[in-house]
Amino acid sequence: MTTPTHQELYRHIRESLLTLNASPAQAEAEALWILQDQLGITPEALYRDGSQRLTESETAQLNDLLYQRTVKRIPLQYLLHEASFFGLKFYVNPHVLIPRPETELLVEQALLCLKPGMRVLDVGTGPGTIALSLAHQLSNAVTITAVDCSPEALLVAKINQKKLGVTVRLMPAGDLFAPIGHESFDLIVSNPPYIDPQLKPSLSPEVLNHEPHTALFPPHEDAYYFYQRLAAEGKNHLTSHGKIIMECGAGMSPSIGQILMIHGYKNIEIIRDYAGLDRVIMASLSAEAAPA
Repeated sequence: MTTPTHQELYRHIRESLLTLNASPAQAEAEALWILQDQLGITPEALYRDGSQRLTESETAQLNDLLYQRTVKRIPLQYLLHEASFFGLKFYVNPHVLIPRPETELLVEQALLCLKPGMRVLDVGTGPGTIALSLAHQLSNAVTITAVDCSPEALLVAKINQKKLGVTVRLMPAGDLFAPIGHESFDLIVSNPPYIDPQLKPSLSPEVLNHEPHTALFPPHEDAYYFYQRLAAEGKNHLTSHGKIIMECGAGMSPSIGQILMIHGYKNIEIIRDYAGLDRVIMASLSAEAAPA
């Protein structure tokens, strides 16, 4: 049996991904990622010498991976157990949401707010994306605590903490603020589940059939369920000049702003992402600036 060359395999993977309605850029990126991860072929090596043929075992291995990706529609991040975020490589599995580039904006805004000695709480940490990215940027300048309701997600966060070599206090699994008792923080960050369940038909099979629904959809078919709770309960865990920063979906910021106002928050600010969509909402308990 004649096996394909590296170039032929690359074209086959790319064309297969295009049938899934992937953009040309996404198809190319995934194809190159598969070749590098599975065969150690860099883009440079592919373009320089793509005429080398695969072995039969390599061909079988790649065909199986491509079947999982294109027929079963399993996200490549789960198949390779890796996702990139804020310049870091995170371990992921189907127990956690795959980190999105849009969430990097939340990390950027949090970094602008933090000063040495501050205490941070990440609510719904999942694989630890936000908390560990902050810890990587700030070393030990701030104290970061992370909570999640899923024991399986916290195991993934623990793997990533060891992988990245940073320090975050991972609390036992519990509902929202339950694991931290009466502690207070200078900053609360959260990317809560906010997709309206009515939007399920519009989601791709990769998201709907493989990512954890508890990390995607809020309970009671209420897209604002967690924002109500984060606002109401969060103020009991913020210092007098504390801030809360949350990710939100397109079109949600006016209602979330109202929720925050009702619960007494001040200085409500909306940050748009690079697509021009409202993506991050932040507010503080005090109208005064925090002391330097």
